[in-house]
Amino acid sequence: MMSNKRNMDRRTKRRQLPQRGYTQLLQGSRLATARAVNVDMHVKHCFEVARAIKGMTAGRAVEYLNEVLLIDSDRADIRRKATAVPYRLGSGNKRRKRSGPSMVGHRKGKVGPGRYPVKASRAFIKLIQSAMENARHQYDDVEPEDMEITHVAAHRGQIRRGWIPRARGRATPSNHYQVNLEIFLEDFTATDDELEDDF
Repeated sequence: MMSNKRNMDRRTKRRQLPQRGYTQLLQGSRLATARAVNVDMHVKHCFEVARAIKGMTAGRAVEYLNEVLLIDSDRADIRRKATAVPYRLGSGNKRRKRSGPSMVGHRKGKVGPGRYPVKASRAFIKLIQSAMENARHQYDDVEPEDMEITHVAAHRGQIRRGWIPRARGRATPSNHYQVNLEIFLEDFTATDDELEDDF
């Protein structure tokens, strides 16, 4: 087994190794990807946003996240139109030791427990737009707005550790929690067109 690995060329070795930087294998027809490493925000909010936009088209996901950002407006009539992101992880469960908000208020529109993660929404809009630009660069005959989000994930990144000096020689930890984001866009319209041509 070891001799086989030594005899392999570099390209074959790279194919057999896990995909560097991505937690999901880069498999799929007409795939466009994007990732952001060590973004300075909390993973809990990014996890809920990722769960909400998975399965949407890229254009619809950007529209949805822009509706979430309406909560950041100065005008009250615009803030009322904002859409909440459903929060499922640890919501309403104080007894169970789980990561996530323990109590989240219910929002209008049959959402249930939800919040308006402004910072995380902005980061995901930027990530989706980056993936759409990558799709335009890779494929000439593709509409990036119609590509479906087949995989989106938020994982804990590095913790930037800091300290606040206090009285009597003590210090309080002041840490910055970072997150790694990744997204896959896949185009299914080409396969549909091929099936129609066959008939």
